[in-house]
Amino acid sequence: MMAILLNCVTLGMYQPCADDASCTSPRCRVLQTSDDIIFAFFAAEMVIKMLAMGIAGSANAYLSDSWNRLDFFIVMAG
Repeated sequence: MMAILLNCVTLGMYQPCADDASCTSPRCRVLQTSDDIIFAFFAAEMVIKMLAMGIAGSANAYLSDSWNRLDFFIVMAG
């Protein structure tokens, strides 16, 4: 829950119209780095759950749960 909250805060602080496309300001670099770390955390969580539960094929597999399918879609879109 802390990772989700932190992700929401950093996304709320990001101003795409004010930040340069090259991301040279310290604020932009901090937000970019934190976004990368949070994404890596979510991706690692997904992979660990897939390894523990299995990806598909059984009733208890990762992709058999609707919330996990949503999580998979969001991580893949990121």
